[in-house]
Amino acid sequence: MAKDPRMAVVSALAGLHREKRYSNIVLDELLKSADLSAKDRAFASRLFYGVIERRITIDYLLQTASAKPLHKLHPLVLETLRTGVYQLLFMDKIPPSAAVNEAVAGIRRFKQGHASGFVNAVLRGVQRRQSDWQNCLPDGDAGLSVRYSCPVELIAFWRDAYGDACTASLLESINEVPPTYLRVNTLQMTDEQFADCLHERDIAYEQTADIPHCFELKSAYLGNKLETVDKNCYYYQDKASQYACRALDAQAGEAVADVCAAPGGKSFTVAQGMGNIGRILSCDVYPQKCDTIEKRAAQLGITILQTAVRDASAPCSATLCGTFDRVICDVPCSGLGVIRRKPEIRYKELQELRSLPALQYAILEQSAALVKSGGVLQYSTCTLNPAENEAVAERFLREHPEFQPRVLPLVDCFAAAGMEPSHCITLFPHIHGTDGFFIAGFEKK
Repeated sequence: MAKDPRMAVVSALAGLHREKRYSNIVLDELLKSADLSAKDRAFASRLFYGVIERRITIDYLLQTASAKPLHKLHPLVLETLRTGVYQLLFMDKIPPSAAVNEAVAGIRRFKQGHASGFVNAVLRGVQRRQSDWQNCLPDGDAGLSVRYSCPVELIAFWRDAYGDACTASLLESINEVPPTYLRVNTLQMTDEQFADCLHERDIAYEQTADIPHCFELKSAYLGNKLETVDKNCYYYQDKASQYACRALDAQAGEAVADVCAAPGGKSFTVAQGMGNIGRILSCDVYPQKCDTIEKRAAQLGITILQTAVRDASAPCSATLCGTFDRVICDVPCSGLGVIRRKPEIRYKELQELRSLPALQYAILEQSAALVKSGGVLQYSTCTLNPAENEAVAERFLREHPEFQPRVLPLVDCFAAAGMEPSHCITLFPHIHGTDGFFIAGFEKK
């Protein structure tokens, strides 16, 4: 892999679109394999994610400056142009001349020298428009799509689901840097001790008032300074997931099942809330993921957790039926609530999401059999799609009269959204400062 961060990013982007992989996995591989300094790693991360999240905006401007259709360009030429445009438009500290000249030099090092004049001309054309491009956008959703780099289909979808005002706020949020939240492992360290670690390393933070043991770093890049702190004393977990664990409210001595547990964060947080007293069964369909959960739990000092390989959408065994006080169903979903963290999700075809509610309902329905009389069943997703959220919860209550709604103990979350406490809540980035998330609670009569 090239030592130049721009070339490394261009190669990674070309591979990402060729192989249809998740951006976070591709970036992790890039940072591990490229011989980059800490400064270049930070630059490469921002450029890589930035090009993905702003692709619609970038391609719109490229099309106005290029005589050639973008789909006919060599992948390395196209990604070189995209990285150049992102630097011109969204990285103020990069001089325009450097963005253009480095792109031209890079395309030559990629042995695409015949395209160097074309790359130079196109980027110079975009440079001439960089100060006024937002004033010349199309009307309506087409203009919003270019401004926020969000497909027209998704804009219309959110408007139908949540209204104009909420959609406008969601569009503003999807290109923001997501907050970085850490969870202190209370089995290894106190909040005060962790705060001292942050002070010693000059890491700016804020301790959240509404969730115990939760710290927000003021910059994601400050996490690099934590490398000298024992990784078993903390872990990264978004505030939304911590709210879900708080809503479950598991008590010491109880039996808890986490039916779609990987990568295990909710199981770990629940175990700490229980004081490491009781029993947690963390399940996943993949054996290697169960092994990873068990290994990490042991590192964190959690002794009440066991794993099991099982398909959560299949009937549970007789030995498990009716044996758990609380059951977590954090189901596979479309991920429309975590676009800030995985920007490629915005480009999914919405019709591909139509099969998800059936799987989600199957998992919720089969998991209901695990719950004791008087026990709690909790359903959650990290998406903003009523068909995967409210519709699944409402169907479950209609078809399972042995369960009743359970009002979630998240008074502050409801208050922030201007709602009365209920058994369902949607967490929004612009309201709650979290990933987009949905939680529903049920209680077995």
